Amino acid sequence: MPPDTSRAPVKTPDSPPESAEHLGAQILTRLRERVLNWDYPPGHHLGEVALCAEFSASRIPVREALRALAEQGLVKKVPNQGCFVIQPDVIETQDLYDMRLALELFVVEMLASSKPPPPEWLDEQRAFWEPWLQVKADAVIDRDMLVDHDTEFHLGLAEVLGNESILGALRNINERLRFVRLAAITNPHRIQETAGEHLSVLDALTRSDAEAARRSLRQNIHHSRNKVEIAISRALMAAHDRRRSGKATASPAA
Repeated sequence: MPPDTSRAPVKTPDSPPESAEHLGAQILTRLRERVLNWDYPPGHHLGEVALCAEFSASRIPVREALRALAEQGLVKKVPNQGCFVIQPDVIETQDLYDMRLALELFVVEMLASSKPPPPEWLDEQRAFWEPWLQVKADAVIDRDMLVDHDTEFHLGLAEVLGNESILGALRNINERLRFVRLAAITNPHRIQETAGEHLSVLDALTRSDAEAARRSLRQNIHHSRNKVEIAISRALMAAHDRRRSGKATASPAA
């Protein structure tokens, strides 16, 4: 589906004036969501004129948003040409998974050996995932909702540990990998497997069994990692289809 412009700020004659800083932050948020969701294919040109028209903004907030995207590694600024979207390829995405796995294995080892999650957090996670063990084969699946809960499960482990550097790194990695996780949760059987793996991690942490927690976590993350090539292929086709149909916003105008 085309990039969502429903939340783009729109000016009317009665609208109060907005600061360039505030408008720039809004534009940055929308463009960042689009890049991370693969609404734009790799190399897509984000033109200032088109963005100014879409967001009813001057060049100042648009340039600030593009500068921030470049600092975050989401676009590449080319002198005298503009900004071009950067998307990870297969190797780069697999590298992100390897980094995520290393960080999360450390997290569960530390939790199992010295800082177990609070019982209320464990109970909350079990209450959500246990019913999914019985999901029916013809069930209608809200993949976005499940990916959100899956992300919350993994980030929740890092939050319990309390290491802000690890948590920040995992948040950034997870944002880049969301499109793969959507491709990995494709059917009720895989959801059952995911639920079982999560519950196995929780049980191992309850028993302070670091090795079992690491084993279940590794299995869970490897399932998604094995979908990287399929996810990128699907994302590329969808992004290019939107571009060919003319539905993608921010056309390549300079």
